[in-house]
Amino acid sequence: MLKIIIFFLILTLSLNAYETEDKLKVIIVGKIAKHISCNKKSVDTFTITIFKDPFNGLFDEIYRDKEIKSRSVKIVHIDNIDNLTSTNVLYIPKVSYSELSHILKKTEDKKILTISDNRGFASRGGVIQLYFVSQKLKLKINTSSAKKKNIQIAPMLLRISDVVKGDSL
Repeated sequence: MLKIIIFFLILTLSLNAYETEDKLKVIIVGKIAKHISCNKKSVDTFTITIFKDPFNGLFDEIYRDKEIKSRSVKIVHIDNIDNLTSTNVLYIPKVSYSELSHILKKTEDKKILTISDNRGFASRGGVIQLYFVSQKLKLKINTSSAKKKNIQIAPMLLRISDVVKGDSL
């Protein structure tokens, strides 16, 4: 009986850790966005598009009634990259290698900040990769991809990130 209780306790703690990781990823997207500029014409909303939302509406919950760069936040969900419209940020969850290649190709010439937790995302041409080391969230930034997209990244953000130059698309 004690083993069953311990098992469920560990399972619950594990689920809470995943929930906390997801929440941290969602929050960091907004924090990153505050330190990025891309000279996009000004509109009233700051749009974050979520591809195949793995967060079950957590973006909607956290950014409801919030502002980024003095603009209200609009969250858009898409399941097909061909449905991508004008956006400031595109969050890409873990997807297959071929699907990621297609997404990066589709967005490479657009002024869209791409963020993902896919392994190798920054080295493959994505702008910002999120990853965890010893339960700490880290950033990997591809400055070449950012430059191609005419995205300026604040020096403070670059100082706390691992910087990657170039891509292998």
